[in-house]
Amino acid sequence: MFLWTPEDGFGFYEIGEIVENERPARAVAFDPTSLGVSTHRVTDYITNPTKRIYRVTLDSGRQVLVTKDHNLFTLDEHGGVARIPSDEAEGAAVMVPSYLPSSPSERRSVDVLDHVEPTETTIYASDGVGHVDTSAVPGGSRRHYEANDSAPMDAIPRLAMPEEVEVAFRQSTTRLPRSIPLTREFGWVLGFYIAEGSGRRKQIQVANTQREYLDRFASYFEAYDTSMSWDERERITKLTICSALWSKIVRSLAGSGSEKEIPSEAFDWPRPVLEGLLEGLLDGDGCRRDERDTFYTANQSLANQVMYLATRLGNLGSMYSREREQHIPMSDVDWEGEMWAVDVSGERHKRGQYIPVPNELLRELREEADMRMIDAAEAMGYASKSSVSNVENREYDTVKRDTLRRFRDTYADAGADTGRLDQILDGGVRFEKVVSIEETDRVEPTYDLEVQPNGRTIENFLGGRGGVFLSNTAGLCDPGYEGQITLELSNLGTAPVALNPGMRISQLTFTELSSPADRPYGEERGSKYQGQEGPQASRIQGDREFGGDQ
Repeated sequence: MFLWTPEDGFGFYEIGEIVENERPARAVAFDPTSLGVSTHRVTDYITNPTKRIYRVTLDSGRQVLVTKDHNLFTLDEHGGVARIPSDEAEGAAVMVPSYLPSSPSERRSVDVLDHVEPTETTIYASDGVGHVDTSAVPGGSRRHYEANDSAPMDAIPRLAMPEEVEVAFRQSTTRLPRSIPLTREFGWVLGFYIAEGSGRRKQIQVANTQREYLDRFASYFEAYDTSMSWDERERITKLTICSALWSKIVRSLAGSGSEKEIPSEAFDWPRPVLEGLLEGLLDGDGCRRDERDTFYTANQSLANQVMYLATRLGNLGSMYSREREQHIPMSDVDWEGEMWAVDVSGERHKRGQYIPVPNELLRELREEADMRMIDAAEAMGYASKSSVSNVENREYDTVKRDTLRRFRDTYADAGADTGRLDQILDGGVRFEKVVSIEETDRVEPTYDLEVQPNGRTIENFLGGRGGVFLSNTAGLCDPGYEGQITLELSNLGTAPVALNPGMRISQLTFTELSSPADRPYGEERGSKYQGQEGPQASRIQGDREFGGDQ
């Protein structure tokens, strides 16, 4: 799942590790009242019983692993946020983010000290390096450091380290400033390396048939007086950056070989840097078209990260894979395997352009605008009122964004309050169709996060491959339930907790439905707890995945 933590910033985390360690975190979530996307504090950590895991796949290739009753989000007929159990979601248009928020801890530079080993590194500072513990430094080496205004990195407390220092490997004359500015060009270089490069202990290599890309790559390192060499062949040119220090930094950020990835910390970088990063990826291993660009990789994890990167930049993304044979010029080898493609496009692409029809909301707005169907149709440029009637009677499950904009603009011009349509059209969510729900062979403990900062009804977080909004699974009384409600309490701490009469230990929240429940809790659903009296033991063994018939 995609979270922000105070220690590491944005990144991809295992939910089990977050829950079991109760790590402070902020979830990427949408606000149901505004549909804006931002980060919200995680307020509780929940371990659930062992259950079977299902795979939900959207038409963009986004996927999420959930239990069959875990909720996804769609719109109801009034334009409100509605939950839909994942096992009933096939064919439904569910919410995904149209953008990711900027980081609460945005970075402006790369700290070289985060990417080197202290025992291998020397710090240089003409104004002095502050307190140095020389007790473990031999006398001869101590004099050498003093003569060169330097000190071993492991002899200086990190918190006392000056910002304006230079960094070098021991026995090396190549130095870099401690802070490398995060610029668009830095992003492009890193993206091009991830797509086309490899790293060894003392060098970085990139190869391409387009000389202008290699010249651009070289110019970045030339600004730091870095040595390099060229190997021009008939079919391809190879550029080698000869620097152990640069290699260490780049490999620490993005890895090396076939498993290179976008560093998690990149999602804490400014937007121009991320734009350069995506450009570098596409220049290195992509294809550009009028309506969309496509990035290719054999690394499924990288494909997932590129999907999140596209969303961070407000672009539409979709991913798919196929078996493919490919010749790799840089290594002069033939490769065969699963190749992933990530399409990145803007508003013109059809995917993400359909919205669940808020038909009752549209009817209410037409009436508020004091229009008949024929009046609305004429104002929108339709030939007959059937175009309006079909939408209001929900002849279609979804409607194009452009169509909904036409309704919005017409009713707004007539004085109706179209604020909710504005949020649906221009907020932080899009809608994608669920194309499959598959039972997996995984039966395991499951975890959940509560996202209810200050009692607000956020109740969702972002997870899965490509990014899908998931509902909190806090305890709910389903519509139609009849019986006694049982409160479960468990003290997981080591100290006893006294409960006194009148002490507030729980809360009960009531939500009014806008229409009767389509599938109320009860006998027709085979509900296990209907009509219960007094505390009841779990009846989870009645579920089909545990040998039952429900």
